[in-house]
Amino acid sequence: MKERTSLIGQRFGKLTVVEQLPSTERGQRRWLCKCDCGGEHISYTANLRSGKTTNCGCKKSPDLTGKVFGRLTVIGRSEKRSTRGKRTTPLWECRCECGNITYKATDTLTNPDESMCQACQGIYSAKIARESAGFVGGTQITKIRNMEPTAANSSGCRGVTYDRRSGKWRARLKFKGKIMNFGSYTYFEDAVKARKAAEQEYFGAFLEEIELSERKNEVLHDGNKRNSGYKPLYDAGDDSDLPSA
Repeated sequence: MKERTSLIGQRFGKLTVVEQLPSTERGQRRWLCKCDCGGEHISYTANLRSGKTTNCGCKKSPDLTGKVFGRLTVIGRSEKRSTRGKRTTPLWECRCECGNITYKATDTLTNPDESMCQACQGIYSAKIARESAGFVGGTQITKIRNMEPTAANSSGCRGVTYDRRSGKWRARLKFKGKIMNFGSYTYFEDAVKARKAAEQEYFGAFLEEIELSERKNEVLHDGNKRNSGYKPLYDAGDDSDLPSA
């Protein structure tokens, strides 16, 4: 029986054969090839010799070096590849705005939810989750728009608690991540008044700006306009985690 010729070391276009792989059930010989771009490709003997396969597929994709996608700037092609089922996909080396280096396939570069490094993607995902839960600027809007006491509250007024040591009612409010005290009172009603006054002072302007932002977004949406430069300049916190009496 005539010995079959090995293709190892031979070049076919941009491909160099580096290893013979197990043949198919039909006896077709398969070869692992290294592309000049750094990628790898598995091809059959017939495809290589006929000129049907001459590269790993890199010629089909444009050079993205220097282009910006989301937070990423493409540095160039890399030797890394990701495995997707039986196929491998070449990855681009990219630099994120934060300075991290990451590797992305072309389709993930063009996906706005993935065009960033892993660290930034974690922050982005958390931000989206918070926005979905109704958070804006660090504040859960639904909670400060509805100041009804939570199920854990036993005083009847949010932010008003009874201090057993002093025997008085304390009025507090959480704003911009800080818990502020508004005095201790002998009578519950006086503590409630202090708390309500603080709500108006601190939450009032915040809610007005939120509503103004929402109205602007509605106008822009209805007019099919873009307003990417607008960003509300507020940051507050709710008092949902204050202890109850």
